[in-house]
Amino acid sequence: MRSNPSVLAVALALLPLAGIAQVHLATATPATATATRAPATALYIEDVTVIDTETGKEALHRTVKISGGRISAVIAAHTAKASSGARTVNGSGKFLIPGLWDMHVHGNNQPWFADFFPLYLANGVTGIREMFGPPNARQFRAELAARHIDAPRIYLASPIVDGYPPVWPKSISVKTPAEARQAVDEQVRNGADFIKVYGMLSREAYFAIIDEAKKEHIDVEGHVPRSISIWEATAAKQKSIEHLNGIGLGCSSREEELWPKVAAAKSAEEVERLVVEASHSYDDDKCRRLFAEFERNKSWPVPTLAVSRSFALLNDPKFTRDERAKFFGGEARRWLVADDDFRLKDMSDEHFKLQREYFAFDKRLVGELFRAGVPMLAGTDVGNPYCFPGFSLHDELAMRVEAGVSPLAALQAATRNAALFMSAADKYGSVKPGMVADLVLLDADPLMDIHNTARISAVFLGGKVFDRAALDGLLSQAERTASAGR
Repeated sequence: MRSNPSVLAVALALLPLAGIAQVHLATATPATATATRAPATALYIEDVTVIDTETGKEALHRTVKISGGRISAVIAAHTAKASSGARTVNGSGKFLIPGLWDMHVHGNNQPWFADFFPLYLANGVTGIREMFGPPNARQFRAELAARHIDAPRIYLASPIVDGYPPVWPKSISVKTPAEARQAVDEQVRNGADFIKVYGMLSREAYFAIIDEAKKEHIDVEGHVPRSISIWEATAAKQKSIEHLNGIGLGCSSREEELWPKVAAAKSAEEVERLVVEASHSYDDDKCRRLFAEFERNKSWPVPTLAVSRSFALLNDPKFTRDERAKFFGGEARRWLVADDDFRLKDMSDEHFKLQREYFAFDKRLVGELFRAGVPMLAGTDVGNPYCFPGFSLHDELAMRVEAGVSPLAALQAATRNAALFMSAADKYGSVKPGMVADLVLLDADPLMDIHNTARISAVFLGGKVFDRAALDGLLSQAERTASAGR
């Protein structure tokens, strides 16, 4: 959830978050919790163009062999011969990329969370980072595994750790450094993959979390608290910077004047106004120094342009008539399109003007980060209005390119960078022998047009094939279920 004002104003009543995931990442490495078993026979994707997500090079006419749920070979098509009884997939004229990761989603304790899994898979999203985890991650993973369903791999946060009072219900609220350390220790015992920090933490509690997490060898990711400057957050080696929190202020020549006002702000909208004000005093040299700190300290920005756009356009009928809402019914639909949130009716044109300025500044920062060579992750903030599971990740990548990011860098944010961030590049993020066979077969080249990530011919989850007919079946079933629930 974006801690910038608009999200707090719209979504608070919509998200009673907390509890479903996957097998513990004992070494910070995502693992499947579905009952899906790797096919017993080998699978060959024949005569396909394989995209190297590190270099952008395209290897034409390759055959990719999958066995035991992993890629066992990538060889020249003319030398490959499928073994007897093997399944083959025709990749001629198509492009193969690793499975996509949405690195900022919400919904784990909603009753319909698992209903979203087919929509992630139908969109080639084979992994997600859940940003508001359950109280006990081990129990959550076991319960999901027992359901025996196909699910994306889940990299699982602790519950939000926030100050007092917390922004969101079911957060872990800490007042003192001792309570902060206790929260970290408890979540390590309960199997969280990382500690999620939030905006209302005090300075003392935040630095206690950082120190205890270092001792316990667990990463700290999330929002930059208002009491902490972006310079302090990266120096503390906070691993992710969600929603570009603090970066606009850090790039402003007026940071020294504006940051205390942000820390003392009484409303989220007041914070956004100050960030937009900071955008008018953008300092290139100062920003370059900040971005160099990100690289030095391995802090990864997660821009979530999808949610910024959403809150900028909630008064635009063309935007809110999004046909993809047809895949959601009942309370899930109301949650995702904010149908029953009366507060939207009270938002003025001036409010939406501010949101559009905020969104424009976010896009500018994304372009600046790319030009400075700072690696980013791709996240959408699913769980907010018009941030649709699976679908919105393709929107996110397209907006990155609109902001000046290359198609390759946009693709990397949802593949290779996600794997590097999770210390799982030996399993995910590339198409080469030894990797888990989470793959997406595309009908057109995403490096020529990033929109082609949505032109999906087939998805592979641990070697299990979902061809176009199967993917259409997932979408049709979701639409039927949604229609029945309206």
